[in-house]
Amino acid sequence: MKMLKDKFKVKDKIDFITKMVFIYVLLQPFLDILSFLNIRGYIPGISTIVKPLFVFALGTYIFITDKSSRKKYFIIYALFFILLIAHNLILFDLMISKSVIFHEIRFMINFAYMMVLFMIFEYLYVQNSDKEWFIDTLKKVIVVTFFIYTISILLAIITGTSAKTYEYADKTKAGLKGWLDSGQIFGHALCITLPFMIHYLFNNSNKNKILDIISSISIVLPIAVLLVIGTKVTYYLAIIILFSHVVLDFIFGLKDKNKILIIQSIFCLILMVGTIGVYKYTPVKKNSDINRAVLSVDMSKTSKGTETNRNDLASMKNNIDGNSEGTWWTRQRVKRLSKYYEWDLKASYELEKRYVTGKLHPNDMRNRQLIYNSYKYLYSSWQYKLFGIGYLNQEGLLSLERDCLMMFFSFGIFGLFTVLIKPILIWFKATKKILKNFTKTKLETLYLFEGFSIFFCISVYAGYTFIYTNFSIYLVIIGLLLLDSLKDKNEPIFSKYFEKIYNKGRKEFFTELEENVKNNKKEFIITANPETLMTSEKDEELRKAVLDNETIVIPDGVGILKGAKKLEYDIYETILGVDVAQNLLELADKYKKKIYLFGAKNEVIEKMKELIKEKYSNAEIVGAVDGYVEDRQTIIEDMKKQKPNIVLVALGIPEQEKLIYKNLKEFDKGIFVGVGGSFDVLSGMKKRAPKIFIKLKLEWLYRITVEPKRLKRFYQSNIKYWFKVNDEKVL
Repeated sequence: MKMLKDKFKVKDKIDFITKMVFIYVLLQPFLDILSFLNIRGYIPGISTIVKPLFVFALGTYIFITDKSSRKKYFIIYALFFILLIAHNLILFDLMISKSVIFHEIRFMINFAYMMVLFMIFEYLYVQNSDKEWFIDTLKKVIVVTFFIYTISILLAIITGTSAKTYEYADKTKAGLKGWLDSGQIFGHALCITLPFMIHYLFNNSNKNKILDIISSISIVLPIAVLLVIGTKVTYYLAIIILFSHVVLDFIFGLKDKNKILIIQSIFCLILMVGTIGVYKYTPVKKNSDINRAVLSVDMSKTSKGTETNRNDLASMKNNIDGNSEGTWWTRQRVKRLSKYYEWDLKASYELEKRYVTGKLHPNDMRNRQLIYNSYKYLYSSWQYKLFGIGYLNQEGLLSLERDCLMMFFSFGIFGLFTVLIKPILIWFKATKKILKNFTKTKLETLYLFEGFSIFFCISVYAGYTFIYTNFSIYLVIIGLLLLDSLKDKNEPIFSKYFEKIYNKGRKEFFTELEENVKNNKKEFIITANPETLMTSEKDEELRKAVLDNETIVIPDGVGILKGAKKLEYDIYETILGVDVAQNLLELADKYKKKIYLFGAKNEVIEKMKELIKEKYSNAEIVGAVDGYVEDRQTIIEDMKKQKPNIVLVALGIPEQEKLIYKNLKEFDKGIFVGVGGSFDVLSGMKKRAPKIFIKLKLEWLYRITVEPKRLKRFYQSNIKYWFKVNDEKVL
């Protein structure tokens, strides 16, 4: 009764947290509007407090209370902590006129925000027993959230209260962003969700046909918003996304003979043609004309000294010159500052060369930032290459906008892979699965993958993505939806096996085994390792034997433990086949039971007979036959006559299991086990792995080392098994 109550308590807790997170997602448009009002000075910074407080508080709670989340994310968080310390230590010398370190740490909190969001959504996905409800509700929440955004922007435009997209950079440019602080960030967030949202609105069937029609027509709204924002990236992405729907919906419509998909394709074609047709009336056209005009002005003769004479460089040099005398520590710091100053100056000089030669226009800001940071990173020492040259210590206009490139140059190789490890792994996993089985990939999966890929493209080409809290939450959600869509909705391959495998541990198993031997029970034990499971998928007879309710399947090897852990099954201890065989010999000796040995080579069987007579003399050998007999059924007939209590069959997988299972019903008693190569080890013909290998669960490694010919077999079973386990694992 107590366990039942505890179960309901856990379910209630998960339900409550899930609803809180869904509400938090729905509140994003309102929190962003509050942030906009705060920047305007109308209200306090409510949004800047609520967002990190909610996410980090919930993340801390999950990390402390959920063992699984703690194990998965401990390494990621540890790496981030190393990055935080190392990055700011190597920049410590740059604390000249302001606290660079404080600003860098504050900036890096945005990265942690995304990482914690991944943990929160993964936790909720895993913990919700009804995953279908969780995913369906999350899809609805994301669609509703963006419609709140789009309606608020359109309402701001209609009422004449909308802010301009480029109000901070160039007030002459056109574009409206509603009551949001950044049109670029919102536009990019909308672009990564739009491929999925169009598909969802077309295919989410309502009970009311009028609602279905409204849902389809409402696709026009986010497209319209992308047009009025006025950024080139969002405009062209809108066309690309519509084009992908035209092509994919049409292809899948023909393939599946689905007229609805073809109609959707035509609808998107009309929208795409309309989007292209209105180009000359959009803010994008005006802004592109302004950019062309700015970049057409010849500035090669007036740009000398614009970079090398920067005030921040001069300030750094003065600081170096003013501290050249002093303590040893001061002199060392001055040396490091001098090097940093040299890198900065060389990178600035490279910019000026391009201005003078006409290879780069000073107003081409993105390329200007890229060239400067590339050269500065190139000239820097290995510590900076590993942990970054810093972001907020650059002159304002030279700080990179392109997020992925910014991560690489500003936070180093270590920073890039620490912060983006989750998105990178999700993208590679999705790419592998889609390419491997493209013809069976669902249309929704392709659109989620398109949105996730758009993120990487934007973060490299334009920026304004994952380093902002009002973008990263949507990246996390699209990533989770993508992973779920990759999941085979049919029964996963290994679940049926792991549900069957004995999970009470060695002590409990051997206690039960002794009782069964003592009481002359009938029992069939299969020792399961990766090879057993992989072979079972190919061999129907073996699969039937393994999954039979009467069969006892034990975890014979670390591969089973690792696979079970990956797929979240509670199997924590191996029970090796050789140990089971030895234990049965000891029990036969203890209770004076009959033993029948079948399999292996003749010399091995002879050694086994000697071993039993010498070491287990109370046991009675009623049969000992090598595995090279022509008619194995005659051996079964002999077994039936002898009525053994213990039958050990060493014919190898799957022959031993199939032979036992086929004839098991003919016996009234007996413990039957397929023991593979255990006779070789027990008889002393082959040495067992040293104790250190057994203790570290590396017996497989020892076997491959002493018998290299096993390598091919190891690849066919263990390596392929691990790839399939990884494919089956959603998160």
